[in-house]
Amino acid sequence: MKKKTIVFSCLAALFLLSSFSGFAGGLVSGGVGCLVICGIFAFLAFRSAKSVTETNMEVPQTPNRFTPHPNKSSFSQSLHDNTVNTDTAKAPAAAPVPSAPAQRQSKYIFAPIKVTGVTFNNDDGSSRQLILRKLHFHDSPFNEYADVEIKQYEYKGQPAYGVYVNNMQIGNIPADLIPFIQDNIERIESISYIDVYGGGQKDGKPISYGCKITLRFLKDNPPINVPDTLKIND
Repeated sequence: MKKKTIVFSCLAALFLLSSFSGFAGGLVSGGVGCLVICGIFAFLAFRSAKSVTETNMEVPQTPNRFTPHPNKSSFSQSLHDNTVNTDTAKAPAAAPVPSAPAQRQSKYIFAPIKVTGVTFNNDDGSSRQLILRKLHFHDSPFNEYADVEIKQYEYKGQPAYGVYVNNMQIGNIPADLIPFIQDNIERIESISYIDVYGGGQKDGKPISYGCKITLRFLKDNPPINVPDTLKIND
């Protein structure tokens, strides 16, 4: 019970007794006045007690909601059998992605090729290193998919093969493999794997990003003279 309620109750009782004394002594007007004042204090005591009861009946409402933290490690990709490997000891950790093909089907021959020219800039001024960094960390425009292609073009009057991801050049097929690619370009079934590595720093100096791609040839129509250094499965 609140202190205010006790005070009002005591005053009401006091004036009630005073009214009895007034009536007993023949002071009718004084008894009536004390009775009126008693009623006022009784009402105040009742209202005060009621407010305490209503307050005690209120139950605090605590929200019971849980919003899961978005999984920043998740990555949705559509790579047409291509995957991006972010395995590097020097670069900051990136989102996990599928590893290289685990199951080798006997009808395929896999040939890994190290992409060259990755530190050059493209004709439009874009940095291949910046493109590779975005690809490594799945930044836009590689946050949804990475479409890897080989495109033929001419460089200083000679045929060359550029490696492109989402229509952005990241490098070239090595010059010593151009004859092999020319002879077997129609037999490439797909680019089954892309590995972006490097980045970070060593001894305070930045480490360039590198890239390897794996070409998948159909074995039932085998490429001619596949270099032994390129064969993974035959």
